[in-house]
Amino acid sequence: MITFIYHYYFIAELWYIDESVLDDYLRKLPKSKLNVFDAIHAHEDVKPGLIEGGFTLWDGSKDLVNYISKYFSGKMCGKNVLELGCGCGLPGIFAVKAGARLVRFQDYNSEVLKCWTIPNVIINSGSQNDADSHNEHTQLEFFSGDWLHLSKLWQSSANVKFDYIFTSETIYRTDLYERLHSILETSLCQSGIVLLACKASYAPGGNIFDWLTYVENLGVFQTTVFKLTTSGVIRYIVKMART
Repeated sequence: MITFIYHYYFIAELWYIDESVLDDYLRKLPKSKLNVFDAIHAHEDVKPGLIEGGFTLWDGSKDLVNYISKYFSGKMCGKNVLELGCGCGLPGIFAVKAGARLVRFQDYNSEVLKCWTIPNVIINSGSQNDADSHNEHTQLEFFSGDWLHLSKLWQSSANVKFDYIFTSETIYRTDLYERLHSILETSLCQSGIVLLACKASYAPGGNIFDWLTYVENLGVFQTTVFKLTTSGVIRYIVKMART
């Protein structure tokens, strides 16, 4: 269990463990064969098939928290919420504090969930700002693994459907599109909403325009795009709903 929870940052009434403190802790762990901590020791947080950026707090997570706090804060009480590629877990934690019935956190790496997501959930659980203490009644679930595998797993079982799915910076590679679309299609309820935070483009090749084209060609979802910035790195929120 993490015992160094003493250095926080504060975003939209949410606390999270400082990345520098987390990084110091992870680098003290023993190296092992072909696991995510080897990548951490090598100063890599994105290594396809090994670690997918879960130990970094990306701008999209902050954008998404700010967006849902402004437009969806009062709409999540009693709802089922899924955060895909959760990492730090801030959007999902916001849903807990907003009174969601169920919040499921998913990340590619179990180590991310154990070392960062779950501790962040814990340090937010005692906040006095929780309206009516709704979060005491929220069911929490944590899943690790590849989206295609989880999509098949959840599809083959009597799996719950989600009213809201949040995901940030998850279209940075084009080879992720099929996986992401599959799990969104499997998990979203008929009247549900997906909120995806992203940049205009990413060095590995993914970009918002290719993602929108991919989604349009499959015809499962309709999309609405909200531009958050107009200079520098252009960032967006993509709202998706079933057609």
